[in-house]
This record gives sequence, structure tokens and C-alpha cells, in this order.
Amino acid sequence: MKRTTDPPGGKTADDAAKAAPKKDKVADARAEDRERRARAFQSGLRAIASEMKRVTWPSREEWVSATLVTVGLVVIVALWTTAIGQLAEWIFRTGQ
Repeated sequence: MKRTTDPPGGKTADDAAKAAPKKDKVADARAEDRERRARAFQSGLRAIASEMKRVTWPSREEWVSATLVTVGLVVIVALWTTAIGQLAEWIFRTGQ
């Protein structure tokens, strides 16, 4: 026998039975998504490790040389910036 009116609360036992599989599907989809992301993350880590093995690292001499060049250029730019600032200050000095 079919009901002609909805019970209080608006949901029947049939509605609850239909909702349970839908929740299971959502939970399964979330679990599959988590697994897919975990596999992608692991794959990415493996790719990074593989790439790191192929890198040609500089020798100590090359590393020290490059560091000295960098520090030297920073000092030169700092001196240049200071000189330009001092020159601009001297040129645009107001009547103080």
C-alpha cells in the first residue's frame, strides 16, 4: 500500500535506504581521490630523487669561485648605489 502523504520530517524509510548507497559512493570517491593523490605525490618524489641523481654538482673550487663573484658584484652595486645617492644629494642640495 502506498502512502499518499509524507510522514512528519518529510523522509520515508525508502528515502533513507536510497541515501545510504549515495553516501557510500561519495565516501568511495573520496577514498579513491586520496589514493590517487598519494600515488601522484609518491611518483613526484621518485621523479625528484631520480633527477637529483643526474645533477652534475659543482666542485668545491667552482662553488667558492661563484660565491666570490657574487659577493664581489654585491659590493660593487652597493658602492655604485651609494655614490649615485651622494652625487644626487650634492647636485640637488637646497640652500641649507
